[in-house]
Amino acid sequence: MFSNFCLALYATLRAAPEQVCLVWPRAAGSSVRLTGRQVLAQAEALRAQLRDQLVPVGQAVVVALPVSPELLTTLLGIMAHGAVPVLPPAGSRHHLAGLLLRSRYVMLPAGPARRWQWLGRRLGIRVLAAPAAGPAAECLPPTPVAVHAQAALVSHSSGSTGRPKAIRRTHAVLMAQHQVLRRLFPPQPDQRDFPLFPNILLHNLSVGTPSVLPAVPWGRLADFDPAGVARQLQQEGVTTLTGNVFYLQRLSRYLLAEGLAVPEVQAVGVGGSPVPEYLLHQLRRCFPQAAVYAIYGSSEAEPIALRQATATAPPAGLTAGLAAGYYVGPVVDGLECRLLPHGEVWRPGLPPVPVGEVAVRGPHVAAPNWLATGDYGYFDTQGHLWLTGRRGNATICAGVQHYQVEHVVQHVPGVERVAARPRRGGFAVYVQGTACPTAVRAALAAHLPPGVCRALVFRALPVDARHLSKILYDRLP
Repeated sequence: MFSNFCLALYATLRAAPEQVCLVWPRAAGSSVRLTGRQVLAQAEALRAQLRDQLVPVGQAVVVALPVSPELLTTLLGIMAHGAVPVLPPAGSRHHLAGLLLRSRYVMLPAGPARRWQWLGRRLGIRVLAAPAAGPAAECLPPTPVAVHAQAALVSHSSGSTGRPKAIRRTHAVLMAQHQVLRRLFPPQPDQRDFPLFPNILLHNLSVGTPSVLPAVPWGRLADFDPAGVARQLQQEGVTTLTGNVFYLQRLSRYLLAEGLAVPEVQAVGVGGSPVPEYLLHQLRRCFPQAAVYAIYGSSEAEPIALRQATATAPPAGLTAGLAAGYYVGPVVDGLECRLLPHGEVWRPGLPPVPVGEVAVRGPHVAAPNWLATGDYGYFDTQGHLWLTGRRGNATICAGVQHYQVEHVVQHVPGVERVAARPRRGGFAVYVQGTACPTAVRAALAAHLPPGVCRALVFRALPVDARHLSKILYDRLP
């Protein structure tokens, strides 16, 4: 089958050329507002350069641009040309340097491109300059490619369980992911989305939903100002938003501390790492008219499972406490899911249950067959999925896995982050925050089997550079 993911996206932009489809904040409170016509013009200017440079269809092009509107239109131009944009891993100059040295074509901002072209020639690398906005170019149909074989986009995992790995999404996978998101979250009239996850931008452009980007320092999420983001939500008339655990924790804490609520928001999605129950309830208080969702997926398969938080979630009868793990809900329709056996885990007030590594396959999974996600969990009696551990830290101690320990401790006041590392017969529990050690030990004793905690250590915890929510367990003693 020959097609191109950009076909539907281009058609949507051409159908409403004057509609603002992208609002991107700049310094001092200003914003860049791009219409469908402008997005297409910038993408086509990039395509014209690729044609002039004789970049072959199917050729990988490393895109080393800052997160910006130009990055998005560059990705579209490369994909529409039939080439393959490659996004470097986040937060790692070492991995970026290695990727650049292995590449044949590299896209840089205009200034750095001019400075480094001489070195590129000596290394056999064609250094391309991202074109500045200019006059509208002729809008050509996207180049048809073999959708099941041709990569549309290559990104990298967060590296939370080792080196960042390349995620190769074919055009068929992107199309299938777009259809799943459209089915789970149908676009609404007058919707204005506020996505932290950049991959949602492609979906929004495809369905004609305007995207307002949050005013965060991309690459330095830890420095974002929740007060500024809260102002954006109200000033831009945002109706839906998504984000990771760190971002929505900080935003919701600010809103609660200031006594603010945002009733205009109709839906909130949180993912990127396991989502604690308390955060879902905080979000329901901050966005009282919104449906709040926990979204579980992986870099290669987004989404895998979806649950809507309610006042009594998880459903009554499915758990007797936080120690059961993270409840992520039913697996999405059209996706096969099975567990690669790993043993049994204890649950409070319920029989032990088989646990294993979550493996999935389906049209929107970026893997040729079964994908082992690196997450461990079990199915309850209703067939819903719970997460209990992560690859590299999945040893069962005293009948439990580390997520079961961490979920309990996360709900102790003053705990910012927590990690549990398996030790002989139990866990070393690492806590970041101002929590009282006595309160932590009391929570562990109340919710988990005796002897689970072998040591309690307070320290700063290492996290991934992209989400700031995934613990880097291999950096702990």
